[in-house]
Amino acid sequence: MKELAWGRLGRTSAWLFGGLVVAGGVLVTVVGVGIPPTEPGLARHYDYVRSIWPELYVSFLLFIAAFISLAPLGLALREFFGRDLRAELMYMSFLAAAIVGVLWMLVQLGSAQAVVRDTAGATPEQLNVVGASSSIWSGAINGIQRGFLLFASLGTYWTGRSALLQGSLTRPLAWLSIALAVAYWLGLASLVVRDLGIPFPDAVGSILIALGAGVSLVWAGWLGWVLGRRGALKVG
Repeated sequence: MKELAWGRLGRTSAWLFGGLVVAGGVLVTVVGVGIPPTEPGLARHYDYVRSIWPELYVSFLLFIAAFISLAPLGLALREFFGRDLRAELMYMSFLAAAIVGVLWMLVQLGSAQAVVRDTAGATPEQLNVVGASSSIWSGAINGIQRGFLLFASLGTYWTGRSALLQGSLTRPLAWLSIALAVAYWLGLASLVVRDLGIPFPDAVGSILIALGAGVSLVWAGWLGWVLGRRGALKVG
């Protein structure tokens, strides 16, 4: 019964992560598709942000819940693989990804909320001040995002590595875990290159990040199905 419970926890956590990311991503894409650029005028941009704020707020909450689910997923996987060094590193990586991911969303939420609160009826000069402050917040948000990608990639890498060595998951799923880690690393590398001021096509970076997001959804669904189907923490 204990093994079955851990398996169900892993399945539920993996599917929650995938489902909530899809829901949050679809919502923010639908409401944000027509958002005006900050140039040449900030007023129109901030007016649009205020008009979609309820939907943005819900999307932030969905992503927060998705990232929280990584913590119990890491816990279930640690029990699944056994408490060796690799399993402990995997669990700590997923726990760190959950914490940093929630922090990433909370900072974004607070920054957007400040914009919504402070830009209604503001003069052009006041809008410029808010815009400058938002730029500072964007730098912090970007740094936290890099941290999430790093820890999430380590979690998926150690998942695949443990699965290959133990044979406790199907080999295709194990290799998909490692492929997801590589996709995260490529996306992270593209962001770091741009942070350093090195010319890098935005389209390539966007494709890499989108690739990682897509692979993560397949990985979460497949992993949840395998964990729930086996219902055991130690296989093989």
